[in-house]
Amino acid sequence: MRQFSPLFVNLNNKKIVIIGGGQVALRRLKHLLPYYQKITVVSPSVTAELHQLIKRYQIDWLKEKCKFQHFQNADLIIIATNDEAINQYIVDHAPSHSWINASHRSEDGNVQFPITLTRGKLQIAISTGGASPILAKKIKHAIEQEIPDQYEQYVDFLYQARKLLKQQELTPQLKKQLLSQLIEDPIYDKKEQQTWLHKQRNRS
Repeated sequence: MRQFSPLFVNLNNKKIVIIGGGQVALRRLKHLLPYYQKITVVSPSVTAELHQLIKRYQIDWLKEKCKFQHFQNADLIIIATNDEAINQYIVDHAPSHSWINASHRSEDGNVQFPITLTRGKLQIAISTGGASPILAKKIKHAIEQEIPDQYEQYVDFLYQARKLLKQQELTPQLKKQLLSQLIEDPIYDKKEQQTWLHKQRNRS
């Protein structure tokens, strides 16, 4: 059985092609839009909602059946059609350098889209390797219940605190101790966070 390694990637300057115009293509596009918008959709037709997103974000839409030239230079190919012949053609002819997400048969690809939970700089990816998307959604819901609404601001504060302490002439042990204290005793109030940062800036 093929194993997938969890990996966060930067999509800047990557060529992404979504082949298909239905609900799967829509889900993949929604997943990608927060991180990257220079995407090409290849499909003779698309759903109304997908069409709205294409117009809103000025996504390139090639209104034709998939051909080799559509994906020959792609870094990420998303196969999202219900045509087995086209799906297999893409799998067989995809460039060796391309990442492939095969929604019709996950084992034909080398990239999977996990369920994600995002709170600012905090990102949590959940996958069951295709065994049970329902379980993955249940786990996401359970984690959401454990994360306060202020977590996005709190994680940003932790980033500022770590960046500030790295600039201070403190021992590594003290830096670690201060950062650990912020995890053991979280500061969620914005004013208290600024007070803590001010105190560290003026540490003698």
